[in-house]
Amino acid sequence: MNVVALVDCNSFYASCEAIFKPHLKNQPVVVLSNNDGCVIARSSLAKKVGIKMGVPFFEVKELVKQNNVKVFSSNYTLYANISSRVMGVLKNYCDELEVYSVDEAFLILNKYSERSFFQRAMQIKKTVKKWIGVPVSIGIANNKTLSKIANHLAKKDELGTQVVELLDRQQIEIALKVLEVGDVWGIGSRISKFLQSNSIQTAYDLYSSDPRWVRQHLGVVGERTYRELHGEMCFPIIESPEAKKQCRVSRSFESYVENFKELEQRIISYATRASEKIRSDHLQAKKITVFIRSNKFNKKNQPYYGDKTYSFISPTNDLFEIVRSAVKALSSIYKSGIKYKKAGVLLSDLSSEGIYNRDLFFQRSEKDLLKKIKVNRVFDRLNSRYGSGTICIAKENYEKFYLTRRKNLSPAYTSNFYDLPVVN
Repeated sequence: MNVVALVDCNSFYASCEAIFKPHLKNQPVVVLSNNDGCVIARSSLAKKVGIKMGVPFFEVKELVKQNNVKVFSSNYTLYANISSRVMGVLKNYCDELEVYSVDEAFLILNKYSERSFFQRAMQIKKTVKKWIGVPVSIGIANNKTLSKIANHLAKKDELGTQVVELLDRQQIEIALKVLEVGDVWGIGSRISKFLQSNSIQTAYDLYSSDPRWVRQHLGVVGERTYRELHGEMCFPIIESPEAKKQCRVSRSFESYVENFKELEQRIISYATRASEKIRSDHLQAKKITVFIRSNKFNKKNQPYYGDKTYSFISPTNDLFEIVRSAVKALSSIYKSGIKYKKAGVLLSDLSSEGIYNRDLFFQRSEKDLLKKIKVNRVFDRLNSRYGSGTICIAKENYEKFYLTRRKNLSPAYTSNFYDLPVVN
């Protein structure tokens, strides 16, 4: 029997910060979003003092001060590097691996081993902690949905092994009886409210429902979740990640922005970064969306949200074409007198580069296309070699408008030679 193990790093961002700072082991830790806006990660001790996920930082400043909570700005370079190291370790312990997110992975463990699944999970947990320094929780079951539930229970077992098996019917039914239906993987808030209105409060209530009723009201996806609760494998392990469908670059501003010129510079910067990202993945976009909004947490200022989407005649990843469309979109949604707090650019309907649609009214020669490709390559190579923002569009003003406020940024210990930790 092959089983699925879900390995989930505990409080991943906070754990990454603690790897090179052992003194944080017994101290609450939180990590903030871009521009130090909201709490996006909390250690278990930070959760216990009452800091909630996603709360604006200014609302918990007093709580942070009273409980001596250590605050870090988000260091995505460090987190991505630690994540790749964790996934590298996990590959050694399984037949198949699906990297589900930056801190989660599904593993297929085969039955051909002298050790039990629990023993192998404990070995994985010890190795990741010893080699990388990140604590993990592991849920073991016959499919993804049940392994998610097992992992959910494992995370709550802070004083135990944090490894939970759900491999026989009795174990599964006991677990489902203590789990709210909204905590089942694949059951969103809307479906959860619908189920609760039909007297389905726990995962066990859903498990005990009539399969015909489930199919009628929850559709095919809901039926697959129902079948997985009964032990079937309906969601396969996906080893090769699907191609990206969209690319988004957005930022909350460190202070309010009101004039068009400054907002334009920021939008140009985000459009530039988004185009760089899709070119690095050899993709091109069919659509571009620009959005701007006021501070939704400040009720005193006039609320506003505006967005505009344009379709390119032919899919593109050309920097200048994307920037032109971004500025055009911004011009159509900008309103004077608004205090803007966030803006972003979204490139969507992504496809592999090299496929072009013919324009009936404007024919591009192959020479023009090759010229644009060469210019973009030079642009990307210079920024890759000498650092992002080395060369940019004149209106962008990279240094001023793209670099985010990160007052509590930790060093990039694993990816920058000058940030290597020093051992005395």
